[in-house]
Amino acid sequence: MSLSSDDERESIVFDIGSHSARVGFAGEDAPSVNVQYVTSAEFKETYCYNGYKLFSSFDDSKLDLLENVISNCISLLDNSNKGLIKESPAIFSEHFHDIPSKRENLIELMFEKFEVPAFYTAPCPVLALYSSGRGSGIVLESGNSVTETIVIYEGYMIANSVFSQNRGGAEVTQYLKDHFGSDKSKGEEIAEADFVYLKETYSSCSYNEPVTEVKLPDGTVHNLRSTHLKGCTDSLFQCPGFKSLPDMVYESVMTASIHSRRDLFCNVILSGGNTMISGFPALLKNQLEVVMNKRHKGLKLNVIAAPERKYSTWIGGSILGSLSCFMNSLLITREEYMESGCSILAKCISPKNVIKC
Repeated sequence: MSLSSDDERESIVFDIGSHSARVGFAGEDAPSVNVQYVTSAEFKETYCYNGYKLFSSFDDSKLDLLENVISNCISLLDNSNKGLIKESPAIFSEHFHDIPSKRENLIELMFEKFEVPAFYTAPCPVLALYSSGRGSGIVLESGNSVTETIVIYEGYMIANSVFSQNRGGAEVTQYLKDHFGSDKSKGEEIAEADFVYLKETYSSCSYNEPVTEVKLPDGTVHNLRSTHLKGCTDSLFQCPGFKSLPDMVYESVMTASIHSRRDLFCNVILSGGNTMISGFPALLKNQLEVVMNKRHKGLKLNVIAAPERKYSTWIGGSILGSLSCFMNSLLITREEYMESGCSILAKCISPKNVIKC
């Protein structure tokens, strides 16, 4: 079932993470709304713990938080149109480790509370691949709380290629918070948002000068040891008890058929704000080449780090929402939901249900 031509309106794409929310209309190049909870007093006081990380948006006990985040984002998107959400299909990103009940809570919230005309949800790495314009690739998606890899070959997901860790940019921010005390001058208090700013502006995956001068948004200047700015990213690549990032990528590719692996190693696609850290693509490539050369000498490796990869998931949702085949056949309409309930979620992307237009 599809929306009638009279009911068609641009979809609203939601990419809601634990650090920020990105919202905008399908077909646009970038999200119109990009809210970092830590820099918004309204969001921070209500939604965050540890000062900078959102309570689990899809936790059964915290659906009111998700509802409020969605409401605030819609208001920021178009505060002159209070009925906007009731007229526009809603597309959401999700992580592979999200359990079915979380999807069910979300679809119930959107149809029963926000009264959207249609709904869809898709995995973050799949949307990131769409944003790259490719049909095959191994996607490494790393955001604030989750890092995951998945292989997609000729439009089909390989289910056992998914590797996921509940680690990401929040660990980098926490590292800076834990180690900054020994370096800050005159004992000034550092705002929570400044640790996020330090991570996004000065952290690096390569060592440079022994002392680095940093300037915070309030104008204060501090000297930080480069070992702290570099050390904050070390645990992302090598951490006891977790697979390293190169191993995650390599083992994901190894789940694919032998004839497809050469193509996959040529299309290692990075996505997520965490991959924007200076030197991240180069370090991943260097370490992955070491892993590959132990077993597959001579294979070409290509790590694709698009400048807009911080928003790759949202951009992929924007592309998806602008496809006519998606609008005509894959959106879950209100009528379908009322007839079938949460079981209609089977229409959403899974290893057996892909989008090929």
